[in-house]
Amino acid sequence: MAAGFIAPAFAMLFAVPKQYLIFVAAGGMITRVIRSLLFYCLNVEIVIATFAACAVISLIFIYVGPKLGVPRPVFTVANVIALIPGMDTYNALLSLISLIEITDVALFDSYLFTLMHSGVRCVAILLAIALGIAIPPLFFYNYRNKLR
Repeated sequence: MAAGFIAPAFAMLFAVPKQYLIFVAAGGMITRVIRSLLFYCLNVEIVIATFAACAVISLIFIYVGPKLGVPRPVFTVANVIALIPGMDTYNALLSLISLIEITDVALFDSYLFTLMHSGVRCVAILLAIALGIAIPPLFFYNYRNKLR
């Protein structure tokens, strides 16, 4: 439910007309539900679950966007905001700061491991979000142009 509030709030920052905010809210909830179902219920890795959720929502709005007369990115960009890896980013930055200000050398390996694990996972999730939004339209629009 929270994603249904986050997505329209982010969309309002970019002056999305209010009649489309309900579609943005629904898309945000759908995106988060898909990722949560894949990650928690089906034990799919978080990066793959994030990519799949972004790809599905991108495909949905490839179909819905033109019917509403609105470009697809108006919806998809706001929908994926709830998928941003906040905890991984926080853990990576906290570990980096701890490494810089280290007082106990025995904790160096722990901080370094946390920095690498959380940092790589954060970057991988961000890459999955970007590719999940970008790849489906490439295939769809390429196929649509070949039909003409």
